[in-house]
Amino acid sequence: MQVTEVTESFSLDSVVPFFQPIMDLNHNAVWSYECLARLMTVEERACLPSEFLYLVERQDLVAEFTQTIFNRSANYFRDINMAWNINVSLSDISDTTIHQFLLNALRSYPNPQRISVEITAQNALTEVNKFSAFSDICQQLGVKIVIDHFDQSTSDLKAILALPISAVKVSGNFLEQATKDVESANLAKDLINQCAENNIVVVAEHIEQKSTLDAVQSLGVQYAQGFYFSQPKASAE
Repeated sequence: MQVTEVTESFSLDSVVPFFQPIMDLNHNAVWSYECLARLMTVEERACLPSEFLYLVERQDLVAEFTQTIFNRSANYFRDINMAWNINVSLSDISDTTIHQFLLNALRSYPNPQRISVEITAQNALTEVNKFSAFSDICQQLGVKIVIDHFDQSTSDLKAILALPISAVKVSGNFLEQATKDVESANLAKDLINQCAENNIVVVAEHIEQKSTLDAVQSLGVQYAQGFYFSQPKASAE
């Protein structure tokens, strides 16, 4: 069933977080969970954001959408000693109501240092002043910032590493390619070495097969995420 068939009944009440583990490869254990938004239809089908975000935007509910996923993720992990991440958009980091929401939501939250927000490299570099204001709020709360979808071929590595971030997510396919040709290998090694020098964690994402995982581990990357380990699920296991 397509989301367009349930447009009239769309409600934030039907939006829930699914959880995908980020693995610590050295210890074969879950390091953190990424909380991913899903829209549940009446038939219990979990719809991807690409299928329903236009509904959120059409109804001008972007801020409310982010708050809903954050609150439900925070409630889920409130009494679980586990790190968790949530994605935020350019609209979110630019919205002062989101800033105030985070301040209020985490005022009495246990150990907010467990929380990370994921921002794409493009969004972090598009609005530098707005990102700076948002990162100030995160630092005040102890919330970490993770750069998602880092593309070594197009993103400015020096500019990214100068940001107050704790981790960078890199495509596993890019890292696998680094084991096959010299140019990609040099790019990957430069990224990994500079991140290590700046105390920034590298996370290999989109790991879907053993060969990609093997390549990631051969490069010394400790953290990884993808369908090879687990698809996003309704509960963290």
